[in-house]
Amino acid sequence: MARYIKSCVAALALLAVCLPAAADRISRMNLTELCTYTARLKVIGYYYYQQGTRREQVKVHWKGDETRNEIEFVNRVLDEAYARLAAANADATRFSEQAFGDMVYNACMSGKDL
Repeated sequence: MARYIKSCVAALALLAVCLPAAADRISRMNLTELCTYTARLKVIGYYYYQQGTRREQVKVHWKGDETRNEIEFVNRVLDEAYARLAAANADATRFSEQAFGDMVYNACMSGKDL
């Protein structure tokens, strides 16, 4: 589990390095990249939520070259993950990290909000 989270964080960092710093990375992503990035962010949110970490305590380490759109996107996606998980907890619904990530990715690819 922790290894999966570390690989997701490493992949996100690699993605940030690979794309041109001057461009808005979110706007340049195709649907598959955007849905993969969204799912990874929400799985990271899932991990911290399951650890009992409040959303305000989740620290995002910015490199300094992010656009406002990128920062707002990351924060919005993490907020959405926490809101979805809080609603699921109220319904006593539980997901594995893999199932949650798959649900997010599939919903994104089909144009639905999760």
